[in-house]
Amino acid sequence: MTDDQPAQVIAKAPEDKGFPKLKKLTHQEMYDLVGKFLQKAIPIKGAKLTVVKGMNSRVSPPKTPCVILQVIKKDRLSSTETRYTDKHKILWYRSMVTMSMLFMGGGNISALEMGQAFEARFNDSWATDQFEKLSDILFPLYSDDVKIEEDYINDEDQYEDSCTVDAYFEYHPEVGVCEESAKEIILNTLIADGEENSQDE
Repeated sequence: MTDDQPAQVIAKAPEDKGFPKLKKLTHQEMYDLVGKFLQKAIPIKGAKLTVVKGMNSRVSPPKTPCVILQVIKKDRLSSTETRYTDKHKILWYRSMVTMSMLFMGGGNISALEMGQAFEARFNDSWATDQFEKLSDILFPLYSDDVKIEEDYINDEDQYEDSCTVDAYFEYHPEVGVCEESAKEIILNTLIADGEENSQDE
């Protein structure tokens, strides 16, 4: 290496495949978890409870008894926080998810019975125990009171036996991964001439 040729310092970090998988849920995954809870929270004799995600206006409701779920709001509750693995810093934050639930009665159970059964169990410590078995980033908080939907009309212009409940969950999604070193750093350096520097001064 001569004095007028730059020296290169190169550092490379591990490939992306070394990054851990982030913990987060799609809306469908949330519906699946809540659906499993509902199957336990609302016991029905002689009928199967159907749980579906929110529907478009052109889609007919499923066979009753059923519950229709729809995420209607997400609110951020905290600034970004961190957790660490042996090699990575992972970013996450607290948020609150509001999920609307439409209960539609049928057979030997009414919508109000279903809604009240859910409300009682969701606002009890039993719900926390159940969700601990299902997820480590989605937690039950509380629900509003049951509201009877007196004007819900199906596609055959018939009034349906229905009621609604809004339920609130705390959700901890992970949003990013930081590595100690960068992907690649190339630093060019030139050797300074001491005599020239002293003359310039």
